[in-house]
Amino acid sequence: MNRALEIADFLGEHGWEDAVPTSLPADWASRHYARLNHPDGRIAILMDAPPEQKTPEYVMIARLLTRIGLHAPEIYAAAPLQGLVLMEDLGARNIGHLLDQGEAAAPYLKRCITVLAHLHQNWVAPAPHEAGPLPRYTTTLFAEQAGLFIDYYAPSILNRDITPDEKAAFDAAWHSALRPISQLPQNLMLRDFMPDNVMDLSDRLPSEAVTSIGLVDFQDAGVGPVAYDIASLCEIVRRAGGDQLLPQMQAHYISLVKPDYEAEDLRRACVILSAQRHMRIIGIITRLAQNGRPEKQAYLPRIRAQMQVWLRDPALAAITKWLEKVPCL
Repeated sequence: MNRALEIADFLGEHGWEDAVPTSLPADWASRHYARLNHPDGRIAILMDAPPEQKTPEYVMIARLLTRIGLHAPEIYAAAPLQGLVLMEDLGARNIGHLLDQGEAAAPYLKRCITVLAHLHQNWVAPAPHEAGPLPRYTTTLFAEQAGLFIDYYAPSILNRDITPDEKAAFDAAWHSALRPISQLPQNLMLRDFMPDNVMDLSDRLPSEAVTSIGLVDFQDAGVGPVAYDIASLCEIVRRAGGDQLLPQMQAHYISLVKPDYEAEDLRRACVILSAQRHMRIIGIITRLAQNGRPEKQAYLPRIRAQMQVWLRDPALAAITKWLEKVPCL
């Protein structure tokens, strides 16, 4: 069936056939969004996603997050296998955009850390009948994801493919570097928890409430180390300064959760996972450029510079040693 007809049938089935759509900016993935304004005053967001964009997982996680008191979009209607979701409009106050307009980052990020603390203190894994198994973000998976760096970026710098021995050494280096994260608890990991994927809802809810932060991108959520989303929140891909706020956000998280591990364990894990995440993103940006989307390459100089800072940390000695042998950063 023609996609436009499929969408029209979906909207008609749920009483939105008369709504006026306004397209919204696309994200890094291939999902498309439209704000629907119904003549009766109702407003909703239509998400149109291709099959690989994990729409069933999005719907499942949205409902599970809402259950524990967080503000994911309410799902009004969904045809997950068709990649169509009709959901609550969380407004236009995207925190990433607010930071780009000059608003101070720290107050927003602290509120986001409060959301993470609430999640980590209240998350209950779904029963088998409620959802399929959540993916597990293991050391092996993190090392595999970092491998996008040597799959795409390193060959473009070296003007040759990475050899099998270099690839094996890279994988071993990441397994070694990632070992300390096993000291931290595992919880639901949202994975793309960053300013551009959260909304400020303080125009409709008290800013001190965890529900005043709206969550909009979590289809890749799974079980992983609690440090990952803290590191993700302070990423430096789209704008500078997140790394400087990371110690403050770690301290705020520790003050809220009062964990039974040391603050240094969290700091070290955040450094390791920040480097892993940004090395993966370097690979993704290079792949996008090779596929005709070069605009994200503007982020690379900042990412490379910050990677050099992280690589001075003893926690990443194995990665630094590999890069000394294969200089491609």
